Amino acid sequence: MDNSLIIRFRNVKKNEEFDIEVPVDITANELIYGLKKSFNLDINMDDSKQCYLRAENPIALIKGEAQLEQLGLRDGSVVFYER
Repeated sequence: MDNSLIIRFRNVKKNEEFDIEVPVDITANELIYGLKKSFNLDINMDDSKQCYLRAENPIALIKGEAQLEQLGLRDGSVVFYER
């Protein structure tokens, strides 16, 4: 996939980790929605207080309409779901 990232998704509660390939030009909300559907995450997309994830490498709050490349995510970034 051109213009894509390989990121690690870590579900802390279930102690699961996956490497996933995502386009760099999707928004944070699109990533959250895709992960929610793929991994059956309990995220209310209508509640802005629940609709976020956090990342390391770099440290970032994944939320809103910002594109992943604007958030500074890169190959090897780790995205956490901790609820």
